[in-house]
Amino acid sequence: MGNIWKFPYVLGENGGGAFLLVYCLCLLLVGLPVLMAEVALGRTVRSNPVDTVNDLSERRIVHPAWVFVPWLAGFTGFLILTFYSVIAGWSLAYLNRAVTGDFTAITHDGALGMFDTLLSTPAEMLLWHTVFMALVVLTVGQAVTRGLSAVVRILLPILVVTLLLLTAYSMMIGNMSEALSFMFRWSWEDITFDVVLSAVGLALFSLSVGMGAMFAYGAYMSKRMSIARACSIVVGVDLLVAILAGLVIFPLAFAFQIDVEAGPSLTFVSLPIIFGGLPGGQFFAGVFFLLLVVAALTSAISMLELFVAWLHEKFYMARLKAAFLMGLAVWFVGIAVLLSFNHWDSKFLFGLNFFELLDKFTSLILLPIGAIALSILVAWFIPHSMLQNEMITNKVSHFQWWYKTLKYISIPAMIVITFAGWIGV
Repeated sequence: MGNIWKFPYVLGENGGGAFLLVYCLCLLLVGLPVLMAEVALGRTVRSNPVDTVNDLSERRIVHPAWVFVPWLAGFTGFLILTFYSVIAGWSLAYLNRAVTGDFTAITHDGALGMFDTLLSTPAEMLLWHTVFMALVVLTVGQAVTRGLSAVVRILLPILVVTLLLLTAYSMMIGNMSEALSFMFRWSWEDITFDVVLSAVGLALFSLSVGMGAMFAYGAYMSKRMSIARACSIVVGVDLLVAILAGLVIFPLAFAFQIDVEAGPSLTFVSLPIIFGGLPGGQFFAGVFFLLLVVAALTSAISMLELFVAWLHEKFYMARLKAAFLMGLAVWFVGIAVLLSFNHWDSKFLFGLNFFELLDKFTSLILLPIGAIALSILVAWFIPHSMLQNEMITNKVSHFQWWYKTLKYISIPAMIVITFAGWIGV
């Protein structure tokens, strides 16, 4: 979901090829090592993240003050979910439009008008925001993630295949040459600290690092599975989906004069144009947006899981009750988010509305801080032998690459990039 919705518009806002190059480097040298660290930490105790750190402190492995790391991650995930659920609600709204045939023979002006109508109708956005959060609460509260996992194994590969087909069709009807030039050509002067900071933020966002999600997946991960292999697949698919999303969106953007710096609307204006002219477009649009909702659901449940697991294990609260309480809090804040696209669309702080402020605050501040703190905890305070016992990788050389990269490249790079970006270097 982050790659299909967010990657194209962040790429558009940051000049194209230079951003993509930096994003790839960030995935390899920051995203992958930090992702492996978070999963490994989650698997050490196989509990919720807060109790994981508390257990390590009781065993005198780390200082109790390090418990701020999972709390920060959980808070970050909570804030992200408040606007993520609204965007997922857009996908539900477009699924409804796809099924009813609203995309048929739609023009650029029609697609733009459709999206503007959605944004100007808070009641409809509230409906779909509510439906999505209800799905998240029921999934987490009933602990049906095993069944969801079986479904996802089938549906997400179908989503990738659908993206491949849409890319081929976009190449036929769009301006692919200009899109390729925009996405893959770059020059050194295009690489600024703002671009690098945005790339780091998006890499962490798209991998769900620093928000507690990977703590949760690590806690439930089989001890027999190689963390390095699993995380490498995640990063590889992450990059593949991001590039495919760009190859779907940008040929249309250039062919139909859609502003590549349009922001969050870019994907939701471009996709209906594809489906509107595609033979069998109504069916393919329905399938695509259904798959997109499922993809969003898999991320959302992991964001909610941290606090739900903690309430369930610490206070013996029923999972459904804990999920309902946390989901209700997310839902309430989400109302302010969806209103920031219409009635509350005023720039009240730093020239940003509420949605933009949450997006920037989480992506450029909280996620990097959380990733830095988590990485320092794992690289400098967790015993080397404990990490090796987690079977991060079957090969010693791969383990050393990960450990040294995390310690001497990922952490210093995140610190320098984050603080340089904050002070506007």
